[in-house]
Amino acid sequence: MITLASVGSASSAAEYLCQDNYYTADQTQDASAWFGKGADALGLTGKVEEAAFAAVLDGKLPDGSVIAGKDGVHRPGVDLTFSASKSVSLVAMLGGDKRLVEALKESVTATLRWTEKNVVEARVWDAAQGRQVPERSGNLIAATFLHDVNRNGEPQLHIHAVVANATMASDGKWHAVRNDELYRAQHVLSAIHNAELRSRVEALGYETVPARNAIDGAFEIKGVTREAVEAFSTRRAEILAELAKEDRGSARERELAALSTRRGKELEPDAARQVAAWKETARAIGFDPSRLIESAMARSAGQQTVWSRVVEGMRGIGERGIAIACAMGLTPRDGDPLVPERLGRLEPKAFAAAQAVASAARELGEREAAFSRNDLIRTALERQGPVTVDMIEARIDLLQERGLLVGSGPADRDRMLTTEQALAMETKVIALAQAGKDSVQPIADKDGIVARLQEQARAIGLRRLNTGQEQAGVAILTSRDRVHLVQGGAGVGKSAALAPVAAIAREEGRQVVALSHVGRIAREFGEKTASPASTVDAFLARYARIIDGSASADKVVVVRAELSGALVMVDEASQIGTDRLARLIALANEMDVSKLVLAGDIKQLPAIEAGKPFAQLQQQDLGQSQITENLRAQTPQMVAINRALEQGDVSEAFAVLKPATTEVASGKIPDAAAAMWANLPREERDNTILLAAGRAMRSAGNAAAQEALIQRGEVGERGVTLEVLDRVTITREGARQLKGYQDGRVVAIETNLRAQGFARGERGTVIGIKDGKVELVMPDGEIRRFDPDRLPRNLKHDAVTIFEPKQISLHEGDRIRWTAKDAERGLLNGDIAHVARIDGDTITVKGSDGQLHDLPRGDPMLERLDLAYAINVHVAQGMTARDGIIMMSERERMLNTSASFLVAVTRIAENATLVTDNPSRVERQVESRTGEKSSAIETARENGHALPSPTETKDRELALERTPERSEPGRGSSGPDLSRDRDYDFGM
Repeated sequence: MITLASVGSASSAAEYLCQDNYYTADQTQDASAWFGKGADALGLTGKVEEAAFAAVLDGKLPDGSVIAGKDGVHRPGVDLTFSASKSVSLVAMLGGDKRLVEALKESVTATLRWTEKNVVEARVWDAAQGRQVPERSGNLIAATFLHDVNRNGEPQLHIHAVVANATMASDGKWHAVRNDELYRAQHVLSAIHNAELRSRVEALGYETVPARNAIDGAFEIKGVTREAVEAFSTRRAEILAELAKEDRGSARERELAALSTRRGKELEPDAARQVAAWKETARAIGFDPSRLIESAMARSAGQQTVWSRVVEGMRGIGERGIAIACAMGLTPRDGDPLVPERLGRLEPKAFAAAQAVASAARELGEREAAFSRNDLIRTALERQGPVTVDMIEARIDLLQERGLLVGSGPADRDRMLTTEQALAMETKVIALAQAGKDSVQPIADKDGIVARLQEQARAIGLRRLNTGQEQAGVAILTSRDRVHLVQGGAGVGKSAALAPVAAIAREEGRQVVALSHVGRIAREFGEKTASPASTVDAFLARYARIIDGSASADKVVVVRAELSGALVMVDEASQIGTDRLARLIALANEMDVSKLVLAGDIKQLPAIEAGKPFAQLQQQDLGQSQITENLRAQTPQMVAINRALEQGDVSEAFAVLKPATTEVASGKIPDAAAAMWANLPREERDNTILLAAGRAMRSAGNAAAQEALIQRGEVGERGVTLEVLDRVTITREGARQLKGYQDGRVVAIETNLRAQGFARGERGTVIGIKDGKVELVMPDGEIRRFDPDRLPRNLKHDAVTIFEPKQISLHEGDRIRWTAKDAERGLLNGDIAHVARIDGDTITVKGSDGQLHDLPRGDPMLERLDLAYAINVHVAQGMTARDGIIMMSERERMLNTSASFLVAVTRIAENATLVTDNPSRVERQVESRTGEKSSAIETARENGHALPSPTETKDRELALERTPERSEPGRGSSGPDLSRDRDYDFGM
């Protein structure tokens, strides 16, 4: 693991870090050292002396150069702390295997060498641009210090690498370091360090296993028990306890918690007493690392590693490569577009690197069409094979040379990468949409169509259609293009505009279908347009065999009769990803749908899956309508906010919100917002929503609001405790890795896995990981083993779903929402309901339609609900409320995007209130992060890559279709499990 922290004082840092190591005096030799080409240029070598180190941190370099700080204030530098895993520290320090200390030092050196080459930047003057621009300098000045205990006096090997704020640029002058890229690269540096250290630990004869929370490829030495790790981890327990107080845990928050709980170092420690205490603790728990060390040394002497044993007895290169990849949790297959080499062409470790890169690209590609080179490196190294960053980068470079990865070369790491498949898919969507131009008969004649639209609007009970709504209706009904796009901001009445269109289509004898991405919005859209409604997933699943070409000729005739000439309307189309939209347009073309209307807003939240096809299609020569007049905003405040956001002026929107902004102490946002909400008169409260960006804030807001209502006596004081299931957000490729299977999580099987002995619908609870397999305890108490790397590839649905159990208290009167659907009872994912009564083991719930549902203990829907006083913006999109209280924290910086802020604010018709811990910083975060999805086409263009022609796209599509899907008997690729909707919650 690597943590980053700014150095506050040059003199204090020098005095603190240059002291000898504290407890293991026999390791103080070479405990400090200078590193870097910048240090070499200044003659800084060998042991770090305090005076020289303090001067460098103060910006005074040995050659007489002085680094001037902004406004006369010089930043000393950044402390990168490289920590070994606890098991490595225990074996090294309690067992005395000093080889591990050297392994740590070498891994830090390797990581710093990569950092120096790829990350360190300066700002230099560019005369052509007339401004300072970033430049990768390729040199740094760093001082490294080996320490071996944490603040609680426990074994913890770590190295402080203090990167001084000085680097030489191309102009031959010393400049301050631009730290932006260094902080952005924290996770990839951590992954590189873990991979380098793991490879050295394994070379010493040890076996390693992924850590319980294997972020950035964290690992432990196999054989060091969890009890031993926890016995010497009281410092970690203190930090976690501090984080648990407010349900948080980002990297920055861990850093703050560490600072708030840290103790001072003992100035003159008694090393002998401390080591004796360690050994007593080890004896008490029965931990003796001597056998581990003896076995490791024996293997090392015989030049054996865990990987050499994996391929023992195998003669063929291909066979050995497959064995190593499988041991990494990967499943090689023929026809992988990112591993086109014939089996046996790559030596085993190169084959492992190729499979790691391919797996990483698949995982990243499920959510984004393009991704950074550093993210690809990090994700590939998380596979924890016998690979290091040099091997991964060599593979990425090769794929780029062959055009299988599209992007710039290694010298330009700021550019994004994409895959040939993603590029082909985006090109395919555009080609499919353009194929429908001038290809259908209009639904209605132009003569009198405006009057018909307004007449239908009156009959439905709508206000008179405005110009934008009217023009959209005319274009949809009278054009000869199959695909029509309707772009409009939140609250402009897009779905209302489609209601009279649907009515006229029915008058003309056309079937009308209303679709959206989740059941609740689809149902509401269907009610507005008086049309049969469905989710996009359910619709695609119904016609899956038509889309993939496997339907019988008779079935094709039946479906064409159903859909030919139909009007298919999709609401919130911006939330439909590239793959789903491609299938939807292909079906419309094949079955001669008269009109496929895609209505949405490119400024609101995009699709969870990869791509932004709704935005891309708006750049094409296709039928399009714009609806701009806001109908939702009812007060001067909301009119001004909506106007500012429509113009992209985030600063002005926050300025308008300022009088209604309440600033509270860090961590107090949920309590303050809930109290504000609970103190409203009941009628106002019922028309006011609490909005959060993410899961943690939403959960805290729900708990605070419930407690406030209990104290007011407005919900029952006595409650019942339920264990509910929160869906863990994970990609299909990520589900094939062990890191998602943490103890206590519930794994639901979504497809038949007969080779592993699991059937669709079964589920178990994770109790551990053994030999690369997940151990599950089933409801009947049986313990079974599940192998994630054997999950089928290329499914259009999840092979498994992972849930995090959590406890909630439910009281009579509580407001809840469903997190899954029960079609038979009409309970839809995202729908709001209320607890009508609790009678013994039965909870009676009143649905949004007023119907009562008795849920006895054991009813599966009792696990798939949550409190709904606070909701997050993904659930809120498509909703309207009179008033709203928005909770935003600077701690949730990755969630504070302009898209999520726009969705939150534009749900509100009359009065918006913002509760935050830092208004100015939150505003900057929202301004700097759009939340926009990446695009393969845009990435290709930025890198000067030619786009594939329609013929090439078709050829690639056919090649992908010929790739066998590793689905098992009993479950085809007919689509998702329709017993539930997607329950995406990207609050994390």
